[in-house]
Amino acid sequence: MSELDPNEEPRFTTDIETQIDQAFAAYLQACDRGEVESREDFLKQFPSLSGQLRELMDAADLIGSFTHTSGPPQKLPTESVADQFLHGDSFPGNDDAETIGIAALGPHETDGDLSGLDPHATLPVANRPRGDSGPSLPFEMEDYTLLKVLGMGGMGVVYLAKQRDLDRLVAVKMIRSGILAGSDEVKRFYTEAKAAARLRHPNIVAVHQFGRLAGHHFFSMQYIPGTDLQRVLSNGPLPPRRAAAIVRDVARAIQHAHSRGVLHRDLKPGNVMIDEHDQIHVTDFGLAKHIDADSSLTGQGTAIGTPHYMAPEQAVGNSDEATSQSDIYSLGGILFAAIAGHPPLVGDTVMQTLMRVAHHPAPALRSVCAHADLEIEAIVGKCLEKQPHLRYATAGQLADDLDCYLAGRSISARSKGRLGKTIEWTRQVPVVAALMGQPSTDAPIGQRRFQTMMVILAALIPLVILSWSWWHHHRIAAMPSEVKLAGGLVGGLYTDTAAHLAEMMQQETGIPCRVVPTNGTWDNREQLVTGQVHLAPMQASAVGGDELAVVAPLFYEAVHVLVRRDGPVRSIADLPGHAIAVGPAGSGSRRAADLVLDSLDLDADTCPRIDVEWPQLKSMLVPTSPGEDRVSVAIICIGPGSELVRGILADGSWELISLTGSVAISLQHPTLLPMILQRSTYRNTYTAKASLREADIDSPTTGDEDATIETLGTTAFLVCRQDASDALVQAALEALYRSPTLVGLIPADHAAEWQGLAFHRAARAYFHLLAK
Repeated sequence: MSELDPNEEPRFTTDIETQIDQAFAAYLQACDRGEVESREDFLKQFPSLSGQLRELMDAADLIGSFTHTSGPPQKLPTESVADQFLHGDSFPGNDDAETIGIAALGPHETDGDLSGLDPHATLPVANRPRGDSGPSLPFEMEDYTLLKVLGMGGMGVVYLAKQRDLDRLVAVKMIRSGILAGSDEVKRFYTEAKAAARLRHPNIVAVHQFGRLAGHHFFSMQYIPGTDLQRVLSNGPLPPRRAAAIVRDVARAIQHAHSRGVLHRDLKPGNVMIDEHDQIHVTDFGLAKHIDADSSLTGQGTAIGTPHYMAPEQAVGNSDEATSQSDIYSLGGILFAAIAGHPPLVGDTVMQTLMRVAHHPAPALRSVCAHADLEIEAIVGKCLEKQPHLRYATAGQLADDLDCYLAGRSISARSKGRLGKTIEWTRQVPVVAALMGQPSTDAPIGQRRFQTMMVILAALIPLVILSWSWWHHHRIAAMPSEVKLAGGLVGGLYTDTAAHLAEMMQQETGIPCRVVPTNGTWDNREQLVTGQVHLAPMQASAVGGDELAVVAPLFYEAVHVLVRRDGPVRSIADLPGHAIAVGPAGSGSRRAADLVLDSLDLDADTCPRIDVEWPQLKSMLVPTSPGEDRVSVAIICIGPGSELVRGILADGSWELISLTGSVAISLQHPTLLPMILQRSTYRNTYTAKASLREADIDSPTTGDEDATIETLGTTAFLVCRQDASDALVQAALEALYRSPTLVGLIPADHAAEWQGLAFHRAARAYFHLLAK
């Protein structure tokens, strides 16, 4: 028996021999499909090869004559002409009894009961075994007596055998197609044995010998009495902790293989053996690859492995790019299946399964198995990440996390959370996947329904936009059925302004217009924002925010500081310690008074505020009860030359004083601006009685009717909502500037010069045309 180098690669012949091999493979495939009616007709297609092909066909008939009947032990036939022709001296062990004694890793596929087993599940048609023929059992093969079939897979058949010299039971694996095995089958068979030679681990099945006897390639390995995980799962899923313990042991074995440069590439429940002592053993390294070597079994574009458990990079055909993370994905698939009872991604066909594995995220474990723990879901999810770098870095890390889970300690994996799961779910929608450049051929029903809803909404969006545009245009072009204008205090300037505007608008449009009494500026703003009125006059300090827009500036208002002629206040410096009459809460006058007093550092403790309706101011000159103090100071913000102020001054009991420091105050409050009043504007209305009394009263003024009064002013605006109709604003502007206009109204050409105001779109267009 010659010595065989376990690292020697098989050699192949080419040219005419390759043509014969390809022709014979085509014949076998045609036979499998039932397409060969006559052997002679098939041979006519290859006249130059007919002699050699006929010998191969005869050899196939010879192998087919062996049956599984009982009888005395027989010797395997010697190497046939077909075997010599196909393989010659190309493979190790041409001498019939040549073997190698090494310790290695190898498969122990399924137990003897083959019912329900599909041996072709993971092989393409061209590599399927030709029939289930084999030697009659029991059968003697050199030192081995084959006793019974333990199982068979796509490439090999495993026998229980007795190794007579060592008096032990072993498992013997042989290529299922025997001497007719193709070159890829033989290379894969020896790759399995050579990969196993690198490994020694208690959770990996050990190989004893491999080589070729009587033309049959074989290797013997450790016999594991027990069953595989796939058979266990056929009886139902496992408790999460039991499943975690099994996969932990598998991960430890795979970490050993990875540390020695070997990738398994075909991890699945059928390759996980559980012996009678509940110990785990990993088997079947038929698709193993050395990490540092190029694969000679597969090429770019070839998917190898079992579709349900292969990693996405394997499913798309990049098997040569498989890494240790590819095996970790398969471990996650095994853990998922052990707990849920089925693989994470399943299709109706092999191709559909491959597409789902390649492009669809695995479902969350708890979505199909509610009793699973959050921690085990996180571990499974990390293993089944589509991108390899997001998985565990090593199988050892996975085993460590499973150890922590079993011991109740914190794990390193983290759940994606609701947001992450929602994002993954959305990415499965075909239209979203297409936009992201990811194929999606068979999205789940939920995603397809969501996509349908998206398509319907997308179709409705233009219609909604058109409808909204029509409605918006109709709304901005329409006038309200009744125009409501906010006024102000009874008898006040805002009330008079609103009444005048309502009258002019009703004459202009024929639409009913009415004035709503209010408490002034801030009350007007509130009613305008809440939609209770359509138009409102208000001071500049109240105009702001996104809800309101300016229709037009109305007039200026002046801050009038009035003092009692016989009182203690002679100037602004005398104000501290004295109560001050101000307008009612919510009025613009009250707001202006507060701004002025705050700028003078006169708070409510220093100068108490007294809310007064201005018509009642005169009655406060005389105390209503003994000991009651009279009001000495009043601050009124109203239009220059106002009839209200003139009336208060008429009997000579009150006098105007200058508001010194107006420039400094205006710098603090931009809505206030310095203003000069002419005293004569107010003196010419004094009654004769008042004029006679002036000689007896120590007046704080010089008596010069041409003297001026320094003070502050602000601006009153006509305001509407931003969404007011263009027709309403246009009608208000036309009525506002229609003759006769309001006394003191800022002219339209002056209003057109204002810059930076938040004008309503229709008002801006109106003044833009006016300025041309």
